[in-house]
Amino acid sequence: MKTLLIVLAVVAAMLAFTNPDETTFRAHVQEKQGIVGTLSLGLVDLLSKDAKRGIHRENFILFSKFYMGGDGILPRSELGWGIAGKCFDSEMKQERR
Repeated sequence: MKTLLIVLAVVAAMLAFTNPDETTFRAHVQEKQGIVGTLSLGLVDLLSKDAKRGIHRENFILFSKFYMGGDGILPRSELGWGIAGKCFDSEMKQERR
Protein backbone atom coordinates (compact mmCIF):
# COMPACT_ATOMS: atom_id res chain seq x y z
CA MET A 1 0.00 0.00 0.00
CA LYS A 2 2.85 2.35 0.83
CA THR A 3 4.51 1.66 -2.50
CA LEU A 4 1.30 2.44 -4.37
CA LEU A 5 0.98 5.80 -2.60
CA ILE A 6 4.59 6.65 -3.41
CA VAL A 7 4.08 5.76 -7.08
CA LEU A 8 0.90 7.86 -7.24
CA ALA A 9 2.69 10.79 -5.58
CA VAL A 10 5.57 10.56 -8.07
CA VAL A 11 3.16 10.39 -11.03
CA ALA A 12 1.19 13.38 -9.71
CA ALA A 13 4.42 15.35 -9.21
CA MET A 14 5.56 14.56 -12.76
CA LEU A 15 2.20 15.61 -14.21
CA ALA A 16 2.28 18.86 -12.24
CA PHE A 17 5.87 19.55 -13.31
CA THR A 18 5.15 18.93 -17.01
CA ASN A 19 1.82 20.78 -17.08
CA PRO A 20 1.89 22.87 -20.30
CA ASP A 21 1.47 26.64 -20.23
CA GLU A 22 0.02 29.13 -22.74
CA THR A 23 3.30 29.36 -24.66
CA THR A 24 3.35 25.61 -25.19
CA PHE A 25 -0.26 25.67 -26.42
CA ARG A 26 0.52 28.53 -28.81
CA ALA A 27 3.44 26.52 -30.23
CA HIS A 28 1.12 23.51 -30.62
CA VAL A 29 -1.43 25.60 -32.57
CA GLN A 30 1.28 27.09 -34.79
CA GLU A 31 2.79 23.68 -35.49
CA LYS A 32 -0.52 22.02 -36.24
CA GLN A 33 -2.23 24.80 -38.22
CA GLY A 34 0.75 26.65 -39.69
CA ILE A 35 0.32 30.22 -40.89
CA VAL A 36 -3.45 30.11 -40.39
CA GLY A 37 -2.94 29.23 -36.72
CA THR A 38 -0.39 32.00 -36.28
CA LEU A 39 -2.72 34.56 -37.86
CA SER A 40 -5.70 33.38 -35.82
CA LEU A 41 -3.70 33.67 -32.57
CA GLY A 42 -2.72 37.20 -33.54
CA LEU A 43 -6.33 38.11 -34.30
CA VAL A 44 -7.53 36.67 -31.00
CA ASP A 45 -4.84 38.67 -29.18
CA LEU A 46 -5.92 41.80 -31.05
CA LEU A 47 -9.60 41.36 -30.17
CA SER A 48 -9.00 40.51 -26.52
CA LYS A 49 -9.27 43.01 -23.71
CA ASP A 50 -5.63 42.60 -22.61
CA ALA A 51 -2.80 42.62 -25.16
CA LYS A 52 -1.14 39.20 -25.58
CA ARG A 53 -3.89 37.54 -23.54
CA GLY A 54 -6.17 36.11 -26.22
CA ILE A 55 -5.52 32.56 -25.04
CA HIS A 56 -6.38 31.86 -21.42
CA ARG A 57 -5.40 28.91 -19.27
CA GLU A 58 -7.24 27.28 -16.40
CA ASN A 59 -4.65 25.44 -14.34
CA PHE A 60 -5.89 22.28 -12.61
CA ILE A 61 -2.38 21.44 -11.26
CA LEU A 62 -2.16 18.09 -13.10
CA PHE A 63 -3.61 19.34 -16.39
CA SER A 64 -4.69 22.59 -18.05
CA LYS A 65 -7.67 23.77 -20.07
CA PHE A 66 -7.14 26.43 -22.74
CA TYR A 67 -9.85 28.77 -24.02
CA MET A 68 -10.24 32.07 -25.84
CA GLY A 69 -12.57 34.98 -25.39
CA GLY A 70 -15.01 35.74 -22.65
CA ASP A 71 -13.38 39.05 -21.75
CA GLY A 72 -14.10 41.31 -24.68
CA ILE A 73 -15.71 40.99 -28.08
CA LEU A 74 -15.22 37.26 -28.52
CA PRO A 75 -17.47 34.76 -26.74
CA ARG A 76 -15.70 32.17 -24.61
CA SER A 77 -14.88 28.97 -26.47
CA GLU A 78 -12.81 25.99 -25.44
CA LEU A 79 -9.69 25.37 -27.53
CA GLY A 80 -7.99 22.37 -25.97
CA TRP A 81 -6.42 20.56 -23.06
CA GLY A 82 -2.85 19.98 -21.94
CA ILE A 83 -1.36 17.21 -19.84
CA ALA A 84 2.13 15.74 -19.42
CA GLY A 85 3.71 18.34 -21.69
CA LYS A 86 1.34 17.58 -24.59
CA CYS A 87 -1.57 19.60 -25.95
CA PHE A 88 -4.77 18.24 -27.44
CA ASP A 89 -7.33 20.14 -29.47
CA SER A 90 -10.89 20.21 -28.23
CA GLU A 91 -13.44 18.60 -30.50
CA MET A 92 -16.07 21.18 -31.30
CA LYS A 93 -19.53 19.69 -31.78
CA GLN A 94 -21.59 21.64 -34.25
CA GLU A 95 -25.28 21.25 -34.79
CA ARG A 96 -26.52 20.67 -38.31
CA ARG A 97 -29.58 22.61 -39.27
